[in-house]
Amino acid sequence: MAGVHSYPLLVELEETNIPRLKIKLVKYFQSKKSNGGGECEVEYENGSRTAMVRFRREEDQRNVLAKESHQISLEKGVLKLTVRLPTEEKPSRETPSDKDKKKSDVAADKQPTADKSDPTAKVQTETEGGDDDTADEEPCSTSAVLGNISDNTNQEFLEMLVENITKSHDFTLEFFPDISSAVVTFQSGKENANFVAKCPQNKMFTRKGFSVQHLEITTQVLVDDILHFSEEVLQLYFENEGGDVEEVLLNDAHQSAVITFKDHRAVQKIFKKKQHSIKKEEIRVYPFYKTLGVALYGKDKPSLKLPADISEPIDSAVLRYLAQNKSAAETICSEMNKHFCIVNLDQTTVTLSPVSSLLKQKNAKAIIKEWTDTVKSAFAQSVSQFKSVKLYPDSDAWKESEKKIREMLLNENVIVVPDKDRGALLVAGLVSDVNRLEKSLSEIINKIAKTIHREKSSKTEEIKVSPSVFHLLCQDGLMDKLLLVYPELKLSPESPNLKITGLGEEINAASKVIFDAVLALKRQNLELDKNVLELLKDEQQEELTDALLTSHQMNAAFEISGNRVQLLAVSDRDLSHAQDHLGQLLTSQYIHVEDSNVLKKPEWQQLVSLLEQANSKPCRTRINTTAQQVVVSGYKDSVIKVQHQLGDFLTQNAHIEETVVVKANAVVEYLKHFNTSWMEKVKDKVRVSYRNEAICLSGSRVNVTHCKTVVDGAVSAVVFDSLNVCMSGVKKLFQENEGVYFSAIKNKTGCLVQLVDKPGGGQDNLKQVPTPLYQLKTPEGVEIAVCKADMCSYPMQAVVSPFNQDLKHSTGLAAALLKAAGPQLQDEFYKMKKIKGQLKPGDCVISNAGGTLCCQKVIHAVGPKYEKPQQASAQLNKVVKGSLEAAENHGCVSVALPSIGRGMRCFPLKQCELTIVKAVKEYCDEKFDDITLQKIHFVNNDDIAVQDMVAAVKQEFGNLSVVHSQQGPHLTAPMQSVSQSTGSDLYLNRVQTKEGVDIVLTKGNLEASTTEVIVNTVSSDLDLNRGAVSQAILRAAGPKLQQLVDAQGATGNDGEIIVTDGCQLKSKKVFHAIAPHYKDQATSEKTLRGIFKDCLGMAEDNNLTSMSLSAIGAGNLGFPKDLVASLMLDNILEFSKKKHPKHLKKVVIVLYPSDAQTIQAFSDEFQKKFPSASSGSTSSTQSKGGPFSKITSTSDMHETKMGNVTIQVVTGDITKETADVIVNSSNENFTLKSGVSKAILEAAGPAVEVECRNLGAEPNQGMILTSPGNLKCKKILHLAGQTDPVKINKTVKDALLICVKSSFTSVSFPAIGTGQGNAQARLVADAMLDAVTDVLSQYTSSPLTTIRIVIFQKPMLKDFHSSMQQREAADPDSKEKGALYWGWTKFKSIFTGGSTDKPKKDKNFVIDSLKVEATCFHICGDTQAKVDSAKKWINDKISQEHDSMEIEDNAIRSFSDADRQKIVDMQKTMGISIRTVSNKPKATITIEGLSRDVLKANTEIIKMMSRVRDEEELNRKVELASTTADWQYQQSGFQFQSFDEMTNFHLEEALQQNLPTVKVTVKGQDYTVTMPKGPATDSQGNILEIKRIDKLKGDVPENWDLMQPNVTSQAFPLQAGTQEYDEIQKLFQASCKQTIIKIERIQNPGLWKSLEIKKRDMELRNGHQNNERRLFHGTCDTAVPNINDRGFNRSHAGKNAAYYGNGTYFAVNASYSAIDKYSTPSQNGEKFMYVCRVLTGDFTLGKQGMIEPPAKGPASTDLYNSVVDNLTNPTMFVVFHDTQAYPEYLITFSI
Repeated sequence: MAGVHSYPLLVELEETNIPRLKIKLVKYFQSKKSNGGGECEVEYENGSRTAMVRFRREEDQRNVLAKESHQISLEKGVLKLTVRLPTEEKPSRETPSDKDKKKSDVAADKQPTADKSDPTAKVQTETEGGDDDTADEEPCSTSAVLGNISDNTNQEFLEMLVENITKSHDFTLEFFPDISSAVVTFQSGKENANFVAKCPQNKMFTRKGFSVQHLEITTQVLVDDILHFSEEVLQLYFENEGGDVEEVLLNDAHQSAVITFKDHRAVQKIFKKKQHSIKKEEIRVYPFYKTLGVALYGKDKPSLKLPADISEPIDSAVLRYLAQNKSAAETICSEMNKHFCIVNLDQTTVTLSPVSSLLKQKNAKAIIKEWTDTVKSAFAQSVSQFKSVKLYPDSDAWKESEKKIREMLLNENVIVVPDKDRGALLVAGLVSDVNRLEKSLSEIINKIAKTIHREKSSKTEEIKVSPSVFHLLCQDGLMDKLLLVYPELKLSPESPNLKITGLGEEINAASKVIFDAVLALKRQNLELDKNVLELLKDEQQEELTDALLTSHQMNAAFEISGNRVQLLAVSDRDLSHAQDHLGQLLTSQYIHVEDSNVLKKPEWQQLVSLLEQANSKPCRTRINTTAQQVVVSGYKDSVIKVQHQLGDFLTQNAHIEETVVVKANAVVEYLKHFNTSWMEKVKDKVRVSYRNEAICLSGSRVNVTHCKTVVDGAVSAVVFDSLNVCMSGVKKLFQENEGVYFSAIKNKTGCLVQLVDKPGGGQDNLKQVPTPLYQLKTPEGVEIAVCKADMCSYPMQAVVSPFNQDLKHSTGLAAALLKAAGPQLQDEFYKMKKIKGQLKPGDCVISNAGGTLCCQKVIHAVGPKYEKPQQASAQLNKVVKGSLEAAENHGCVSVALPSIGRGMRCFPLKQCELTIVKAVKEYCDEKFDDITLQKIHFVNNDDIAVQDMVAAVKQEFGNLSVVHSQQGPHLTAPMQSVSQSTGSDLYLNRVQTKEGVDIVLTKGNLEASTTEVIVNTVSSDLDLNRGAVSQAILRAAGPKLQQLVDAQGATGNDGEIIVTDGCQLKSKKVFHAIAPHYKDQATSEKTLRGIFKDCLGMAEDNNLTSMSLSAIGAGNLGFPKDLVASLMLDNILEFSKKKHPKHLKKVVIVLYPSDAQTIQAFSDEFQKKFPSASSGSTSSTQSKGGPFSKITSTSDMHETKMGNVTIQVVTGDITKETADVIVNSSNENFTLKSGVSKAILEAAGPAVEVECRNLGAEPNQGMILTSPGNLKCKKILHLAGQTDPVKINKTVKDALLICVKSSFTSVSFPAIGTGQGNAQARLVADAMLDAVTDVLSQYTSSPLTTIRIVIFQKPMLKDFHSSMQQREAADPDSKEKGALYWGWTKFKSIFTGGSTDKPKKDKNFVIDSLKVEATCFHICGDTQAKVDSAKKWINDKISQEHDSMEIEDNAIRSFSDADRQKIVDMQKTMGISIRTVSNKPKATITIEGLSRDVLKANTEIIKMMSRVRDEEELNRKVELASTTADWQYQQSGFQFQSFDEMTNFHLEEALQQNLPTVKVTVKGQDYTVTMPKGPATDSQGNILEIKRIDKLKGDVPENWDLMQPNVTSQAFPLQAGTQEYDEIQKLFQASCKQTIIKIERIQNPGLWKSLEIKKRDMELRNGHQNNERRLFHGTCDTAVPNINDRGFNRSHAGKNAAYYGNGTYFAVNASYSAIDKYSTPSQNGEKFMYVCRVLTGDFTLGKQGMIEPPAKGPASTDLYNSVVDNLTNPTMFVVFHDTQAYPEYLITFSI
């Protein structure tokens, strides 16, 4: 049957004589386990050596074939098999099936083999050829099998189809629908063969897809109705009837059997017999075809019937489970239903019954055949999912066991079935559930049994251990340890003891363990506030432990006994934690009782009672009250709540005094007498009292607070204004008429007017600041002063009070300030204590002042304790800066600082003051021009402390102040600003654009900027901790700044700008710019330019007024510094030009102070873009007034001076220097053998090298002094060389300081760092020369006289020369060095009591009037209009009474020191102001004040001028007389001596007046001189010889004519045509062609002599004789006599012109002097011009306003001799000394 089993294998057998071999082969090859086989057929004939196995699946065939060996186990031994494919070797013999196949291959080529063959209804008996005698011939099949018959085909159709094919009716057809086959049986084999051959040719046959094949010759028969016959009986019967039987297969269910014969002929023989019976019982026999699996019944086909019911036993517990568990039962029924079976579970055994629908199934017969086995198997399978387990508990534990088991199984899907008769508990359910629970169930049974036994043997005892202690031990694992050893032990903590239940030995062992654990507990006395401890003692120990410790997971317990409260814990750590926990949980709060009378109020008692009863939990809140304080103890949260309630009650009901501070005392008076309506509202509630500038309210705080609001409203309703009048005499006027004037104002306007001492209304103006011991001004304009005074009365807006951390002012200055301030300050303390809490050293708070204090604010500063020096200094620095900042933040402009930390806090003397002053200086430097403070005074009343403070200020701010004595009042000169002691200020440059934007270049720290926005540079990862600038900003701003940046969600791209708040910075906003690295030049520049542009735009758009930014990109980002400077400035200018900003008006570029290269680059770029910008004092840029004198230069040296010190920069060899000290630039060990160090060490010799090594190994400050060795100096100063300009500057300073302190007079430096250090010469020069100027500025009288810088490389000389030029003094012709400097010197000498030389005549000066103290009026009214009306009345009255007057006279210039002092005194006594100005062509005095006082002062000043003119004339005569004659006297025995100048004048005057005698004084003795030749006689008869020496004799020109006697001057006409006449005529006509009328020689011996003396002096001073010129001077006819007699008088300067100074003018060309303006024609038309001899000497360019020539150098005392209009080609000369010009000839000419 290849169609069904199509995969054959040939099996070769080792033995053949084996019974039932075929069955064994079938079983073997169907077994997958043994050989991997499967469903198959076996064809085998008894005795054959081979068998054919046909498999249904190819896979089974391959598996069998793949197995290497095959064998079948027998009862004795094994049968070995060989398996191969049939094609490998043809069998020697064909099996019967092979023959059948050959005979049925008719349609093999045209039709595929059918899956199943159809049986026939008859036994086939015909043989091939019809020869019955041929034994070897096989019988021919007479039946065919039709296959592939569809379900809708019926038997009638098939019969008609067969008839159609065979054209005959001689056949029978048996249809088997269940196997889709039919068997057709013919009369002969030939008919059958024809049928098989014709089928494929039939269209219907092929269309239906039927198959056909011969039905095999069968060897089997089916025996039906065998009843009870056995297999052996059947075998014997059929062997007798047919032949050898091979196998008998019984089917008891169907009462049938299949008999297999060894030979098919036996089958034929059987069917030849018509009836068969065994033991007279008939049996029916039918042919059985193995390939079909059915028998052919023909017409005897039996009908189907249902199989019989089956009864199956089942576990009673499982049956009970199924009865209760409907879902399980339904599952079984559903499963059995699939097998046509109904399950009945209602009986003790289960009945399985077939369903009637079984008979209707297509394959009903097959199903019925197997039904019994199938349902049994299926039922067994279904029931196998369930099982039961039997448990046998003890009878005593039956109920407990059942209960526990039921409790255990309460939520399980099982049932419990008790069987008390058998003493069992059955548990049934699913197998998985029962198996899972079985062990636990057994354990429960066993456990219950043990428990019952234990209960019978156990006992209970108590031990003395409290529950809290036991809990503590359990927390430490005690319970676990005990139960680990004794798991059945029971411990029950019941106060006050512990119960233990168990066996006796268990109890004893456990008790010992517990007692040992209790003894091992750690104990500690509880350290809490005493009030808390008292509270705990009154509570129950167990409740406390549970409430305070256990409930908070604290492993500790209380133990309270007597007055002791202890903590118990297992470990010290637990004790510590519990102690800390209780310290945080429990507290006592102390409430200061401000007013003890409040405690007597019944309301207070009720409140206390209510609060104590409100808390019922353990450790309830307790309130203890004393006269001074209230103590609240208990839980912290409750305590704080109660404290607030009690504190509020005490505070609100306390009696206080509140002060309403008003702007001025006038407001108090106005409310007191003018507007009193407010008084009714506060009447009977508070007591009102009045103080200076304050209204005081006293009463309970709640009433005072309410009434203060009323008073505040009344104060705010008052219109207050002040009128400050800075006019002299005003105060005097209103003081004299106060009653009349103010009453008139009241009647007219209803306003109150008060005259106060100073402008403003605060107490700061009530007292005068004491004269400081030391005073200066910083570059920012802040006044720094040191005063000895009482802080309580010191008139500053804010004073600093040192105090302790609890705001307690118990001693010292703090106590004094508190006493002076009164109760108001005390109230402020309580408020601050509530708000601030505990303050730390370095903190400060500010409050209002009060009482008799002269300040408006008190800054309470917590000073440090000097325990850790560094920490204390830092805290002191912090508190000083914090105090200054607090003063600024509250609008104060002046602040007084004491010596915080000195005295009781044991801060070292001097160090305390030095730390404070340093902090002040740092604060001023950091704030720079943003500081609003105007005055910072250091105040102390201790002499030593004051002196220490003065020394500290000098050290930090420099010794450039004005020092005063506090013995009495003095007039002080204007204070000089103090420059930074480092030689380079923070401020570098400043400029303002046309649009009003300030651009400031400065040094400093960006994070300290006070502009409204600062620009930070941040990396792309937005980490503010990267980059120096960003780190500094983050530190100053605090960590919140990073959070704000992160919250923006920025992408981190280059050029992006993130905007955040400033956090703790002083700026409102921060712009965080992500700047690029300098890689791609174009892109990087574009991005950086965009950052600058965006930042400026964003600042403007956000209404920000100022911005600070650093040199963005110039650091680690790699941008060239000059490029950054250029881009930044260009963008600022472009922004200003295009935007015309309304808000952003200030851009500050902040450069790091130590970054010299960046500072230089920005300074250079700034100067390039803004040449006229104002500059600060930097190392490379100096203001005009530099410290160096004029530089003199040669090819290898540049020299200048600073004071008395010569500074030289030279080229040469430093080893050849002869200075006291040679400086060597070495390394840190002072052993460098390269560069300049090598040269110096080699020249000095080995001894110096050894000394360097020895000293270098010892501790040092980076410098050592050694012997000179072979060098020509006194010492060699070795220092560690530097390359950083900042460090070079410090090194040079230190070296110079060593020279100063060691009294060396000269020092030679190399150009440090320019050799192998490769430092830029320009930066080194700036650093070194800055150091020189700093040290010489500080030590103006040092022993140093020479400082030399020796340069080895000559090209560097240019850089040093350039740096020197930047420090060169200003133009010596400057007005500052002229008028202002002289005026200051004279002013200082007059009013500070110093002495000066005798004042020179006609010096220019300005004396400002004494500063007029403003007269201040305080005005109060109810409307602004009335106040304005009152102000108008005052101004009108002042206008009526005030006057001014100006006096113009050059005699003012000659006022003496006494005259000038008198003017000052007049201002003080008369209440007027007088301003004196002499730097104009005419000197003036302006007088202002009351009319009567102005007239009085005018009279006095006119008298002074008259006297001065007389004195001036007398002095001229005295001077002239001294040049004409020298009168001498001789005492007996002595030589002749000259009289003094005045006596000489009197004698000469008497001679000219022909007086007979004249009285003189010689050495204090009066003498009478007989004229003209003496003698001189005194009253005692002593005689002096007298003689006169004519000083003019022999000193006049030879061409002069003889003069008349007793004349001082005479004019002699020249004859025309003489050489003298022609010479003068030629000079005149060289430039002027006008007609000469006459030429006269002017002979004045006195003037001539003065000229000659001046000439000789000038030649000596100038070092040359080219000092005299002939020049022209035009004049008028009226001036000729005066000029001839007295010469030129420069007091007349400015009459015609004074463009080049206030001197006498002379022209180079006569034509200039001939102008009518200068030579004014007379009435008859004549003009006059002098030809003069003028001593012009050395001259320079003149300037308007000059009163004398300027100095020749900044440090020189020599002045130029004259000035000109043009240095290159002068046309006029100006002289400032009358003796420098002589009127030699007078030319009279006409137009």
